[in-house]
Amino acid sequence: MKSEPLKSSKGEERRLAIEAAARQMLLNQGYSGVSLRKIANQLGISVGNLQYYFSTKDDLVEAVILGETQKPIELLGNVLWNPNDLEANVDQAVGSLMRYYASDAGRFYAIMEVLALHDHRYAKIKADGYAYILSHIEQLVAIMSPNLSLDRRAGLAQVLVALIDGASLQVQFSRGSAHGDGIAALIDDVSKAIQHLLRVWE
Repeated sequence: MKSEPLKSSKGEERRLAIEAAARQMLLNQGYSGVSLRKIANQLGISVGNLQYYFSTKDDLVEAVILGETQKPIELLGNVLWNPNDLEANVDQAVGSLMRYYASDAGRFYAIMEVLALHDHRYAKIKADGYAYILSHIEQLVAIMSPNLSLDRRAGLAQVLVALIDGASLQVQFSRGSAHGDGIAALIDDVSKAIQHLLRVWE
């Protein structure tokens, strides 16, 4: 991805404004609706000025999606793993991820999944994001089930991530339960299922 080094806070503000406009366009109109010209017109700048920051549409879309994939990584990085409190560990990890994916972020996740099928750059973003998330979930598994072999630990981590992914997609496709008591109940159910798997996997 080509993104020119910034020379001022004004340049940083413009780059963020371009990404924000592209994010909204991607969310509302999908990949095919994103246009450098439309974004430039919306921001009152020339296409050439916009291309100083992002030379192509895919460079810009990649930057937006990469920003979205960093957020769940940051959320997992903030989990305080406590070897003596399985419930708190799982509740915090599952709750933070599922609440994030219950928002508009879940739609970006779906867009990335589709783009990853056809473009290696998005496939790489997806693979890198999953690898990082899996590494954090494997840490949780290692703390809670220290007697598991490395292969079993990796296998269980994949099962847990698949469970969270599936539940998050359900939230996206049943928007009525995406907030309040609905999402809280689903998070609680997924958390309990993961705790059970951690206890019985060995």
